[in-house]
This record gives sequence, C-alpha cells and structure tokens, in this order.
Amino acid sequence: MQAQVITVKQARLIECLAGVESLDQALELVALCAEHDAPCVLLAEEALPPAFFDLSSRFAGEFIQKLVNYRLAVAGVFVDGAAYGERFGEYLHEARRGRQFRVFDDREAALAWLAAQH
Repeated sequence: MQAQVITVKQARLIECLAGVESLDQALELVALCAEHDAPCVLLAEEALPPAFFDLSSRFAGEFIQKLVNYRLAVAGVFVDGAAYGERFGEYLHEARRGRQFRVFDDREAALAWLAAQH
C-alpha cells in the first residue's frame, strides 16, 4: 500500500494513494495515523481494489468501519461513482452526508472537509 503524510491548513492527514488489497490494510492506515498524529484519511478511488466497489463483497463497509471505529475522519474521492453500478452509486449518495466518512467528487473538496475535522 502506498500512503503519504500531508498537511492541509495545519491539519496532518494520511493520503492513501495505491495498493489497498486487503481489509487488514485499514489497520495499517490506523497505525500510520497514530504514528504521525494524523486523525484523518484521504482515500483515492484508484487506491481501492475492485472488491470495494462490489457491495456484495462487504469490503467497502468493513474497510471504512475499521477506520471510523478508531474515530478517524475519512474522505473518499470518487470522480464517477455511478460507473460502478446503481447500488454503489446509492452507497456514495448516502456517504455524501456522512459525519465520519464522506465522499467527494474532487480532491480539493475532500481536503477542505478533512482540514475542518481536525
């Protein structure tokens, strides 16, 4: 998994860039957040495996739940969520109003929300 620490408006966060392949990697992100005193995670669409976009796999729900259980604010950037099917589009629609996990169309909006969570 590729991740980096970035700072936005004095808020530190972990940006997950690529290579998520298993649910256990959510705990790796939690550990990175703790190590770098970064209470927020930015997930890039391209970092996530195909199973994330197949709701019947339960990957998305379990992965995100592991992150929010540790009280992390999580933002996902999905340019065209509808491309993954109607059900996933509904999931993203609901997540656009989330309190701990929120979905955005662009990286800048996601970063602004995460900075405000700090």
